[in-house]
Amino acid sequence: MKPTADKKTSLPQWHVAYVKSRSEKKVKERLDKMQLEAFLPLMKTVRQWSDRKKTVQTPLFNGYIFVFVTPENLTRVRMVEGVVNFIYHEKKIAVMPQVQIDAIRNFMETGLPAEAQPDTFSKGEKVVINFGPLKGCEGELIEIENEKHFIIRIEVINQVLKISVPKAYLEKV
Repeated sequence: MKPTADKKTSLPQWHVAYVKSRSEKKVKERLDKMQLEAFLPLMKTVRQWSDRKKTVQTPLFNGYIFVFVTPENLTRVRMVEGVVNFIYHEKKIAVMPQVQIDAIRNFMETGLPAEAQPDTFSKGEKVVINFGPLKGCEGELIEIENEKHFIIRIEVINQVLKISVPKAYLEKV
């Protein structure tokens, strides 16, 4: 009889999957059916057609979905129709910190207008929001065209989440 190795199931972590263009919602549905935890931040936007306007929900980060899985389930996620691959960092599948997932969720829950954009900003002063629905969120203060904005860097996908916050709501870390 062979000795059996003590197999430990690894703990789940957040990973970022890159998906086919405009398939984020379908991929989320497929992951939900497989009972795999996924997070797809959606924002309401108004779209104009020739005959009408309609409010639709669009992904905050085009082409990305966040999945909370164990290493054993990474292959299952890869096999989902619409998933292209995972984001890698230093030749390993990148892990997204829970604090960044929580910050994105906090932003989305406030209903305040936020936008994701490529991270081309220079690193700014570290601040924390001390008032309102985002109280406790840490990020950076940047200035664009003489206007101050609060950002959280999502380094795994080279994006920032940017929101305008009154300066009085901010304090240095």
